[in-house]
Amino acid sequence: MAQERWRKAVDTLWREVLYYRRARLADRERERADRRLRNLRRIVRHALSEYHRLQVETTQGDTPRL
Repeated sequence: MAQERWRKAVDTLWREVLYYRRARLADRERERADRRLRNLRRIVRHALSEYHRLQVETTQGDTPRL
């Protein structure tokens, strides 16, 4: 589930970046687009950290502790 969330966040961010690169936006719209991209990047970072945390927990559960 965490991997799916991360993939969706990355996919959304990528599509938004491509759209905003191609679009010629007015100044106000460009500011909104920049803010949206920053928010999407934050979502991607959080999703990746959650995915990583779950992977580490899973890996630690598989190895015997001394």
